[in-house]
Amino acid sequence: MIHGRILGRALGALVLVLLFAVPACVEPDARAAGGAAPEPTKAATASYRLVDVQGIKGLLHQGRGHVVLVHFWASWCGPCMRELPIMDKFAHDMKPRGLEVVSVSLDNPGRPGVAEHVGALLRKQAPNLTPNIARFIDSDELIAAISPRWTGAIPALFVYDHTGQLRGDMYGDSTRPELEQFVGGWLKAAAAGAVRPTVGAPPKHDVN
Repeated sequence: MIHGRILGRALGALVLVLLFAVPACVEPDARAAGGAAPEPTKAATASYRLVDVQGIKGLLHQGRGHVVLVHFWASWCGPCMRELPIMDKFAHDMKPRGLEVVSVSLDNPGRPGVAEHVGALLRKQAPNLTPNIARFIDSDELIAAISPRWTGAIPALFVYDHTGQLRGDMYGDSTRPELEQFVGGWLKAAAAGAVRPTVGAPPKHDVN
């Protein structure tokens, strides 16, 4: 679950937003440290899946051989909700080209009804996105597992090439052309069996 320390990163996230003029969110109130989500019923879990840090790593491992776009979002985040239909269509359209979009909600599954709400929202508004909800105690562990450059602000995107290497990050709600530019070069590289893309993401987002 999101640890209280993620709120300590809010100032850093705000600075990034002001510098780059990119709307982004940090959770308005922290999840209780060490708290655990109540055990959901089988019927409820059919609409969503709780994943811890190891589970997210497992999803990345399953994507080896494909370009993987990891998408962190939450239903309480305005920019995330603006981006959601764009991301849903993008996931649908790009799958035949070899892109796997792994969406992970940072909504708090420890709050009654939240996980079910997220699952229902995705079924109705974004059926092409994976209904994963993050469940962890230490936000630093999650951030370290994804990218040390990440402040915890969302929406956040991370692109991994077909060998499983992190190649870029992007923050704030994105347009369709921005998404295509962000992953396009890596998709071409994967199709050609190359390591480097023929067309890269914008320099400010590129990690290499």
